[in-house]
Amino acid sequence: MKRRLVFGAAVSALVFGAAQDAGAQGGGSGLPWANTGLGDRQVWLQNRQLLEGRGIRTGNFELHPGVGADFGFDSNTFYTSSTLSNNIRPALRLRVTPTFYVSTLGAQRAANSDSPTTALPTLNFRGGVGLVYNEWIGVQSGISLGALRNLGAQGTLRFDFFPGRTWQFGVGADFVRLIQPGGQDGYIGSPGTARGLNRNTLLGNVEIAYAPGRGVFELRFGYNIQATLFDEIPGNNSLTHTGFARMRWRFLPKTALVWEGFISRVGYLNDPETYSGGLFSATPMTTRFGLAGLLTNRVSLTVLAGYAATFYELGDNADTPIGQAEIQWIIDARSQLRGGFVRDVQQSYFGNYFIRNRGYASYMQSFGGRFVLNVDAGVGLYQYGYLTHRRGDPRAGVAFASPDIGGDFDPTTKRFNATRIDGTVFGEYRMNEIFGVNATIRAETLISGFRTPPSGTQPIDWTRVEAMVGVRANW
Repeated sequence: MKRRLVFGAAVSALVFGAAQDAGAQGGGSGLPWANTGLGDRQVWLQNRQLLEGRGIRTGNFELHPGVGADFGFDSNTFYTSSTLSNNIRPALRLRVTPTFYVSTLGAQRAANSDSPTTALPTLNFRGGVGLVYNEWIGVQSGISLGALRNLGAQGTLRFDFFPGRTWQFGVGADFVRLIQPGGQDGYIGSPGTARGLNRNTLLGNVEIAYAPGRGVFELRFGYNIQATLFDEIPGNNSLTHTGFARMRWRFLPKTALVWEGFISRVGYLNDPETYSGGLFSATPMTTRFGLAGLLTNRVSLTVLAGYAATFYELGDNADTPIGQAEIQWIIDARSQLRGGFVRDVQQSYFGNYFIRNRGYASYMQSFGGRFVLNVDAGVGLYQYGYLTHRRGDPRAGVAFASPDIGGDFDPTTKRFNATRIDGTVFGEYRMNEIFGVNATIRAETLISGFRTPPSGTQPIDWTRVEAMVGVRANW
């Protein structure tokens, strides 16, 4: 039982980290301890411009109903190691996603209103919900994946008071239920024994801002609370409190100095007497300072540098410089290119933390306003802390597959490295502003010779390719 818990934690850490990457290619939401990991959902579902069309006006509100579906092939449903090729389970996958969002009138619709006004609104509101029905169909004889059938969801509720004023106030909540198979020994056994990474994340936020001089200077303070609950790995459940502050000083019309600082309290909800995965409470701190803005009318630059320390109560800790550098080139009105590098520290379910060193690039091209192409790719070195017993000392039995890969493992500190490579191509033909037909190809791989303890026999490397075609209608 303990071996399965450790292996489940290993796969959840490494797959969950990949989902974070796919959900935030830039690698810097500014809140590394509260990443909701949205990467396994449809690309269009994460793009608000696609999710919400022009809307249906009713009074001072816009209604945005929508529905989408996609169908395709998943080469490795459970992120099984390539060394266990006989246990890799490909599948056909179907997702159906109805959505409904409502908001106060946007700037464009308000300007075109029968009674336009230049007065700033007192309140901006946005809320909505989306459901994601997931179905997997096994393509191998005698293998049924019907037990994976499940319903995901996303919801948001946000109130922004006095936008554009000297003093502003915001409060909101977001919920994501992400359906993601994985965390089992190559799917050995009956479908009912499948161990998944399905999880529910609830994030609450309150924020106050001081922005005098029409936003030339802006100072924000806030508090987040996040609960993450797994369906089948309760030892990974956690509750995180985060206080943060952000400063922006715009010393040129479109260029600003920025600073941000975070202090969190991460608490795992597992019982240390029954769960031996070695997850411990922590008080991580992060700060970054830098420059963001335009170099020219077509080139923008972001450069941030800072420091992060994790302060876990037991086990390994990170204490390291962090930063991000990104350049974006707006080639013309229909195309843009972006590239950069990010180094940060993120919470892990495997060894307390990982340090991410990731380069990334993306390209967007629009053809006649009808066809849109997005290409994203990245490669990163991920440095994991050592695995522990419940008392915090390094876990014995850590192993590597061969001396060739053993260079990724430090026998003294018991820390290890893994390399992740990912790429996504998304294309959509938009018949009009409501209807679109799209296709997505996503490939990702994790390269590591690590073997989970205590027996040192469970590999955690994997390769996965997903190809989907879909349709959507969003008003």
